[in-house]
Amino acid sequence: MVLNPIFSGRLIAIGGNEDKADELIVLKRVVQEIGKTKFKVGVITTASEDPEQRGKDYHSVFTILGASRVDIFNIKERGQANDRKSAKTIAELDLIFFTGGDQLRLTTIMGGTRIFDAIQAHLENGALIAGTSAGAAVFSDTMIYEGKSEDGLFKGSVLSTSGFGFVDKIIFDTHFMARGRIGRLIQIVTSNPTCIGVGIGEDCGVILKGDGVAEVVGTGQVIIVDGCGIGMSNIMDIKPGGPIAVENVRIHSLVDGYGYNFRKRRFLTPASLSMKENS
Repeated sequence: MVLNPIFSGRLIAIGGNEDKADELIVLKRVVQEIGKTKFKVGVITTASEDPEQRGKDYHSVFTILGASRVDIFNIKERGQANDRKSAKTIAELDLIFFTGGDQLRLTTIMGGTRIFDAIQAHLENGALIAGTSAGAAVFSDTMIYEGKSEDGLFKGSVLSTSGFGFVDKIIFDTHFMARGRIGRLIQIVTSNPTCIGVGIGEDCGVILKGDGVAEVVGTGQVIIVDGCGIGMSNIMDIKPGGPIAVENVRIHSLVDGYGYNFRKRRFLTPASLSMKENS
């Protein structure tokens, strides 16, 4: 089965807890992907419980990394997300960065607002959008927002809703290895076999471009969960809380320099990624 992820810009989904003080591997690559020596960054802190501190943290790190301007959007309510001036500013930015926290705060506060529409239009015009933790989980059209790791393979334990829909049929989960979230991603893919699950470890990111090819960067791992080959599952037949049986879930583990072709559902080595870039 060929998958056609739909978007025009560039996305970088980060698994959370990325290094912001030492080697800065992931954030340096984010800046590299901007492709400019002078660049403007907008940091959206809506997901965070402490938006002012998160804003200060990322203002500092992006300034160190060479940003000529860093705008902090501490959007705490829908009225602020409909501000015309802020929406106009979005179109001037080279990078839009979503901090971590609670992805439901992002969708409920920003969904359908002027700022969201401006971000969506900017992405479709080729902009770079990055997010960490909740700020990455929200990229999906189907978004996981709750589910205990230890209960991941019991029906109904994983809750999902609509995300921002920046990319279609790819579901992101974050803090993946640190919080043992493989079960909940298997459940969501078992329920939605046309989708591909992407579990991103901490201090690790997935760079996804409009051709459907992704590259992994950072010190962590990325787990791909592909349900295309599922032959049988009991998820329709069991009651909520019952254990899930599922056959033939395909799993890949990727690390820095490796990649994945979402259109062809194919694991990519560093050599094959390099060949594509030079073709």
